[in-house]
Amino acid sequence: MEQDIALLTVRIAKLEFYLLTISSKFAQLDAGGKRIIGFDWQRVGREIENCVPFATFDFANSGFAILRDTAPQFLTVTNDGNLHWDSDDHPIDSWERLMDRSFAQLRNNLAHGSKHRPAAPFTHGRTVDFLKAGHAIIDFVARSVLRKPDWEKPLGYW
Repeated sequence: MEQDIALLTVRIAKLEFYLLTISSKFAQLDAGGKRIIGFDWQRVGREIENCVPFATFDFANSGFAILRDTAPQFLTVTNDGNLHWDSDDHPIDSWERLMDRSFAQLRNNLAHGSKHRPAAPFTHGRTVDFLKAGHAIIDFVARSVLRKPDWEKPLGYW
């Protein structure tokens, strides 16, 4: 299972880097507008909307409906400084929101998870479902935004 999680994590990182190499518009920049400090999944969502309207997309056959249908958990800091998993419970109703929350959800549910406590009953069995959904959404983004079947080949550096 650890190897499967690592492979998905590497694919996500590689997809982010590949998207940045084709256009800096996917970068989150610092206040000075020069240093890349993150990746803008919402911008990817807007690009997808231009190609594949969210309202008419067939999620049932996408392989990643779980990412639209489950409330993403994210880490928060409580008033006493402890970490706590929480969710904003806002519906995912656009590609922008789906892209922004899905990759955070994959990272949080797969890579972080609850390492020192027994898993909550509602999470049992979800790891495999999230792994499959993660690969499916990566492949979808590659087809929708990149339109490059060979995006996973080694990148040439300049």
